[in-house]
This record gives sequence, C-alpha cells and structure tokens, in this order.
Amino acid sequence: MKPFRPHPLLRQRDLMTYASFVWPRRFPHLSSPEDRLFEVEPGSKILARCHWQPAPRRAPALVLIHGLEGSSESGQLRGLAERAVAAGFSAIRLNLRNCGGTESLTPTLYNSGQSGDAQAVLCELIERDEIPAIFFAGYSLGGNIVLKMAGELGSQAPPQLRGVCAVCPTVDLARCVDRCALPRNRITQWYFVRSLKQRARRKAQLFQDSYSLEGMD
Repeated sequence: MKPFRPHPLLRQRDLMTYASFVWPRRFPHLSSPEDRLFEVEPGSKILARCHWQPAPRRAPALVLIHGLEGSSESGQLRGLAERAVAAGFSAIRLNLRNCGGTESLTPTLYNSGQSGDAQAVLCELIERDEIPAIFFAGYSLGGNIVLKMAGELGSQAPPQLRGVCAVCPTVDLARCVDRCALPRNRITQWYFVRSLKQRARRKAQLFQDSYSLEGMD
C-alpha cells in the first residue's frame, strides 16, 4: 500500500480541520442538555443547550459560543462542555441567531458584532439564575463577540463575570476573508459560501418581505 501523501495545498492543520468532519468525535460523558431560549432583543431569541450542575446557583457557569456557520452542536463546544461539566461547571452552549436550525426565532441575521446578545445572556444568568461566577469562551467569530462584550463592559462589568477566552478570533475580518480566498483554502471557502447561501434561502422562505435572493446563484 502506498503511503498517503496529501496534496501540497493541504497543510497539517488543514487536514486536522477536515478530518473532524470525516471522523466525528464522541462525547459519552456529556449529559443530555436542557434547551432554553434567551430573548436578546424584542422579537429575537437564541437557543441555548444547557448542562446544569445539581445546584446551579452554587456552581460556576461556562458560556460557549461557536464560530461562523457553526452551532451549539459543533465539536469544539461539546468537547469543552464535557470537560467543563466534569470540572464542576454548568456548561451553556449558545446558538448565534439563526444557527442550529433556529431561523424562525428571529427576523435578523447574526454577525461578529452582536456582543449585545452575549451580554443579554450574561444579565439573565445573573438576575434570573443567580449564577455566582460566569465565564465566556468563544471560537473564531464567537471569540470576536466575547472580546467585544468584555471591552464594552470594561470596568463596569458585573462582578459575576469572572473571565472571557477567545480561541482564534477573527479580529481582522478583511484579512481573514483574503486568506479564505487563497487556493489552499478553497475547500473552506466553498463550505462557508455554500452554507451561507442555504441559510439565506431558508430565511427568504420564512421572511419573504425582508429577504431577496436576486443575484444569488
């Protein structure tokens, strides 16, 4: 058998990214979540998949936010949620607006500037759930959101917000788009464009007066 030789356009980290689609991870120790809707602004809700500790008001909570065209079911979020629960945290996996099959919950789209959504979740966890210590972690576009929220709160952040973590945030969006357009990233670009078009079609079906598909092939 000849050894596998990847195409020169594919680097090791690219192979790791693509392999996650072929060999999905399993999370045998992650309990079934409780679904919950957070109203982030009038007429817009987001779905969270919550793994609560037995006494949630005495346990810290970790809120997880996915990246572009991801969802609460993304492997990174489920993997980190599993570890967080094992460490004594409640884990809350958020779907950004429209993600995870929630297009009907809002007439709007998501973007990397919607830090207000994360802040609305933070406030509800403090006021309604009385969580004593809350942490946020975001991947890629989700990383932008948690960093933006932290910067906007600044010294006025509530004491219950203990920390934020951003993993590979897309801080410079223009450069990220340019990198995605490089030949070696054509698979990633194809995936994002295809997924975004499919989402646009679903939104146009649900909110016909707000969305037009004119010019989209």
